Amino acid sequence: MAERTTTGFGNRATYGGMDAQDDKVGRAVDSAHGGRIDWRQAYASYAEAARHTAYASANKLPLFATARPTPVDRHLRIERLAAALSDGTGKDTLIEMVDEDVSRRTGVDIRGKFFANGETFGVRVPVSGYFSPEFTLFVRKLMLKGARIVPITEHGEEPIPYGVTTVAPFSDQALNALQITEGIARLGRQFLTPAQRARYDERRNAAIAQGAEVVPPELDPVGEFTGFLQKPTSLRDIVRDSYPRPKQGEGVRDDYAARLDPDLEALDSFAGMAWVGGGGAIGDFGNNTRDWALLEAFVKGGKPVACICYGSIALAQAKDSLTGAYLLQGHFATGHGDADNFTEYTATMNPDETYYPSISGAAPINLSDMLKQAIGPEEGGYVMELGQAPMAVLSGGAIITGNTVEDGDSAADLMLASRLGGLNGDYFIAGDGRGRPLTKDDPAVERIQRR
Repeated sequence: MAERTTTGFGNRATYGGMDAQDDKVGRAVDSAHGGRIDWRQAYASYAEAARHTAYASANKLPLFATARPTPVDRHLRIERLAAALSDGTGKDTLIEMVDEDVSRRTGVDIRGKFFANGETFGVRVPVSGYFSPEFTLFVRKLMLKGARIVPITEHGEEPIPYGVTTVAPFSDQALNALQITEGIARLGRQFLTPAQRARYDERRNAAIAQGAEVVPPELDPVGEFTGFLQKPTSLRDIVRDSYPRPKQGEGVRDDYAARLDPDLEALDSFAGMAWVGGGGAIGDFGNNTRDWALLEAFVKGGKPVACICYGSIALAQAKDSLTGAYLLQGHFATGHGDADNFTEYTATMNPDETYYPSISGAAPINLSDMLKQAIGPEEGGYVMELGQAPMAVLSGGAIITGNTVEDGDSAADLMLASRLGGLNGDYFIAGDGRGRPLTKDDPAVERIQRR
């Protein structure tokens, strides 16, 4: 019969003899000394392995003490700002709200400080997925403080900003009530391009004609951001070549270097770069050697980079081309974590309502494990707290990572505090809304285990 016990972790599902089985598993793993594990040391039969797997799996993740049936704002008042951004609140008031956010979360005062020298930030945008809150909250905050934003997609194609309404026709996991609020959704709808607006209205009118119980909200009038994502810059115009391919032969090395050198040199015109997430980021940024080259130059050259949610896949994979050392080695970082990895209702939909095959169901990667591997076992670490990763982490004064859907907001705060307010070193904005300096011994820090 199943039992429930209370631990420091929370409630733990157990069965008779489970503690002894736990000990056997621990000894089997330890005795392997990092090599191949002989599971026969722990389990005498499949039945034993199956039962222990079921209960260990039930206990693997931190959970909220009670279910959260309403949107989670995590004490950061993100909905308050999102609603103000989307309802026509005056610019001066919005700037005051941004300054207040930065001050409250980081302790840095940026009142009266602006990007005033034409500072331009590039934002890498996946062409599909639930990136809307991560993108809109990030760019609006930086723009209010005077930055120029250049959206960048792989081929310069128009992206599909999913995550813009809580009902059909746009349906994906970011619209789960735990992750998005109506103010954030409304802000995302304001970034719909003319083509997307036409599609949205077509579906809305059809829902009305069919007498649907739930009808998508009416769009706001065309505004200043309606065309913002209509014609992005192409990454392939910025970095014209990917890595040389073996079939091209030895003679290609000089040509590749000769093209990449001026491309990377020209990127000095950017003050920083961000990669926003969503399911589409996995396909767009994963193993993208153009992004790797860009990231390598920026990180080594001291330019700030921000990677939000699954946008961190680019940073988790990027290495020093000479030594193979991960650029994240010894740093702190966060990203979409184990606590948010689930399978039900997590498929991203294409415009024609078919599933994107590589991410139908759940994401095909475990980003938190990838980040831990890149960071290594000695310094820095993957950061999480209170069962949820913190909103955003600053590492080394220039590498910023955010956890999930709404974290474009707090990642922007760290970018502003760093670039305008001189915030340096290692810092994070936690899930309880309180920021603090970060050390490797902080209880929120996890590192990969070498057993």
